[in-house]
Amino acid sequence: MRLIKKILLVALFSHSFTSGFTQEYDFDIPEEEEAKIEFNGNLDAKCGMLQTRKTSPFFGLQFYDVPEKSDYLSQNRLDFYLNGEYRHKQVGFFMKTFYQYAKEEPLSPSFFELYGSLNLSPRLSMSIGKRRFNWGKGYAFNPAGYVNAEKDPENPDLALAGKTSVYINYNRSFTSNLIQNFSVGAILLPPEAAINQKFASADKIGAAFKLYFFFRNIDIDFMTAFKKNEPQRFGVDFSANLRENVEIHSEISYAHGENKYLIVDDLVFQQKINGVSFLLGLRYLNRFNTTLIVEYYHNNSGQSKNEFASYVDYLQSSLESDIPEIINPAKLNMSTTFRSKTLMQDYLYVKLIQPEPFSWLYSSISMFSIFNLADKSFLISPQLSYKPYTNFEVLLWPVFFFGNNHAEYGSKQFKRKVEIWMRFYF
Repeated sequence: MRLIKKILLVALFSHSFTSGFTQEYDFDIPEEEEAKIEFNGNLDAKCGMLQTRKTSPFFGLQFYDVPEKSDYLSQNRLDFYLNGEYRHKQVGFFMKTFYQYAKEEPLSPSFFELYGSLNLSPRLSMSIGKRRFNWGKGYAFNPAGYVNAEKDPENPDLALAGKTSVYINYNRSFTSNLIQNFSVGAILLPPEAAINQKFASADKIGAAFKLYFFFRNIDIDFMTAFKKNEPQRFGVDFSANLRENVEIHSEISYAHGENKYLIVDDLVFQQKINGVSFLLGLRYLNRFNTTLIVEYYHNNSGQSKNEFASYVDYLQSSLESDIPEIINPAKLNMSTTFRSKTLMQDYLYVKLIQPEPFSWLYSSISMFSIFNLADKSFLISPQLSYKPYTNFEVLLWPVFFFGNNHAEYGSKQFKRKVEIWMRFYF
């Protein structure tokens, strides 16, 4: 390597000399980059109080085996995140771990990320391992996020586990006024081990591709995903700044042969559909430093108002049967088939963020609401954050649910909940 650097130095000097330049040039040979290791993370102490909704079939099934059902429940836990990063020349290693402590049991780590990366050239890179991806432009919803972990709209910033993958990305910049940047990414998604917990069928390997363009100051992505026994998906998204303080974004996804689950005569019915899910969003910052985020989301495979009411009736009738052979399948369907955070079709998300209100330093207040446009149920959640010391934050987070007994947010297990977070960074 040192010999190559010396050869380059001589070549550059010879070129400048033979070109007839009389200026003097100084060339500094950069030192070799040293290996870099970093660790960081945080410890979250979370204390919650929840008011139960005993009339909810979701509550009745979830706590069916609990003999005494209280009006209020408490929840206390510790969440520990540890992140590690190693970089040396073209090689990198990344780790994000998660531990949760709720009672006296041995702790085992969950790896949100664990992968190695290699820069094959300034334009070409690859990674192998468990990695998180963030496809799409939406804040609370990502209909085109084919390789993302499913977001929780009530906490879109929550760290989630990635997926085991082989990722290759090529990136190139241009001086053109039309296209300033272009990249193409390919992802292979091996299936989880299912045979003796060690092996998986090779034909179930999935693939996803994304093309990115920075076109006349507009971010545009085209993406697709394929996997055996799953619907083929094609998507496009964009984001653009209309003004310095106004940004709009959108995602559109088309799925061929997507599964939609319904309850028909107290039985789970699977329906194959083709259709479009999409998101329209806006982010606005005013002169008072207040941020407004608004997003409308249409979920093609979601249930209508009447279909969701039939689902609630199914859970209620299963609970009232008081027969374990009926209750257990209903509980299983509730936690698997119908576990999505967006069970219905149309949602409106609105969030306001105000840092340092009333000149209160190191604080921030915000409030968000998710409104179900079909059944008119909704939730409201104000938040207060305060950082009195370096590497320490206190967060007060209440959530209130409103709606009738057959509406999504009106049939939740809880009427309201309040959490206090104490977060320590390092």
